[in-house]
Amino acid sequence: MKAIILCLSLLFLISCQNSKDETPEVPFSNFMEYGEYAVGFKTLFTTDDSRENIPYSDWSGRLYPKSETSEGRNLPIHIWYPASEKSTLLPYDHYVNLMTKQTDEAFKKESDAFAKKIFAYQVDQLKGEDGFTIAQLDTLLALKTNASLNTHPMQQKFPLVIFPNGASPAYQSVLCEYLASHGFVVAAVALKGEFSHVMGTSVKGLETAVSDLQFALGELLKLPNVEKGQVALIGNAMASSVCTSLASRNKKIKALVSLEGGLLSRFEQDILNKTNFYEPQRITLPILAIYAPHPSISPEHIYHLNYSERYFAHFPEMSEFHFLNFGLFEAYVPDIIGEPKGDVQTGFVVGSELVLSFLNAKLKGQSNILDQFYSEEIPRKYEKTIDTIFKMERLAPPPNMAILKNLFISDGIAAIESIYQSGVAEGNPTPFSMSFYTDFKNWLAWKKDPKYTNRLQLYKMAVESYPNSALNHYRLAYYLEKNDSLQKSQIHYRQANILLDHDSTLDHSEKAYLKKVLLEVLQ
Repeated sequence: MKAIILCLSLLFLISCQNSKDETPEVPFSNFMEYGEYAVGFKTLFTTDDSRENIPYSDWSGRLYPKSETSEGRNLPIHIWYPASEKSTLLPYDHYVNLMTKQTDEAFKKESDAFAKKIFAYQVDQLKGEDGFTIAQLDTLLALKTNASLNTHPMQQKFPLVIFPNGASPAYQSVLCEYLASHGFVVAAVALKGEFSHVMGTSVKGLETAVSDLQFALGELLKLPNVEKGQVALIGNAMASSVCTSLASRNKKIKALVSLEGGLLSRFEQDILNKTNFYEPQRITLPILAIYAPHPSISPEHIYHLNYSERYFAHFPEMSEFHFLNFGLFEAYVPDIIGEPKGDVQTGFVVGSELVLSFLNAKLKGQSNILDQFYSEEIPRKYEKTIDTIFKMERLAPPPNMAILKNLFISDGIAAIESIYQSGVAEGNPTPFSMSFYTDFKNWLAWKKDPKYTNRLQLYKMAVESYPNSALNHYRLAYYLEKNDSLQKSQIHYRQANILLDHDSTLDHSEKAYLKKVLLEVLQ
């Protein structure tokens, strides 16, 4: 009898243990409407051997000794993907530990203490005061994420989304997991500076980061589960301008999300305008611009991108970093980066749903949810979270330079004029960019326009589109003079002289040169 009781007791204990083991894990963000796919996570410790290694630095500029032996520029790429199996969910601790690890060797051997120190330091910096405690840090580190490590990917291809951030993968992980569960391969990479880990807020800083992003894209397109023709970028803060800059020079990018990004600021527009590729004619992909109250942020700063279909949504209770994981961390560490303006958890969820609907529409052709967002009135379920929502349609972009050159060879300058006039008739006063006129002029100069007649027609269009350009008036005057229209040429030389001092498109050396030649021709 005792043996029977003992056996039953053991069976009961085993049954209880099995029941406990089978209790499904729940991610801390389980209130979000995750998709049908389990989410896998892995890190590719890649190195760009064409560029030199740089040291790690914190936001203050403090440099830390290099611990790895790599000679190239280390660019770890963190990837969330639709998985074919479920497994143990990663703790948030795993993402934090990856923030400072640049190589697989470092990840396996280095202590995690430095990464935790950097994370705590950054939280204090974002809040503007010290006070983030070890207990608060431990609370976040113990949270269960919605991803499992190195699980088998689904054996099919999915659109690719790249979401760069300097603190990858710890800041943007929730949105990345959410998108992966809905059928996207999502990657995070820390874009770096020219000489240290932190990206520079300058033209050189932006161009350096674009090179990092381009390298990461190349590595990701090698993955067997990536649909190579469907790529989108998400950028928060200055990363939004880096993403835009890459999109201006790489047509593989099919959609762009500015998630409370500096793209909508005058400061970053000024930086972009100093790069070689940023001009409206090159930004033809759809853009979702999610923004929050900020004195420097306004949709008006991208109104000029009229070849892009632009979607705008204003979240009055959100801020820049609440669209990242901090919007959800607020429930665990109140005022983690300062007192929020409202319900940032709901704002985060709605923002994520809007991003998903946009990506579904532009990468998968599933536009019904996005259309609901951008109906005539803000949907009732979102009206407390979003107070302004509107869309700006795109104009048809002109053909690229190769096509225009081919048209000229076959049909002459009349073909270029026809495209120009079609654009003007559609309500676009600047069908071609300023740089187009310079580039096309230089191309014509090589044995294609011995009598200057084609360049004369070209700069008639240029002056009509950009009447405040001193350079355009000067060049039109020059080609008029070459065609014996001396009286008309003098008119445009004088106009160039009038405009010169106030022409912001010219740098000091260009103005000095024009001033010298105008002085000679106007004597």
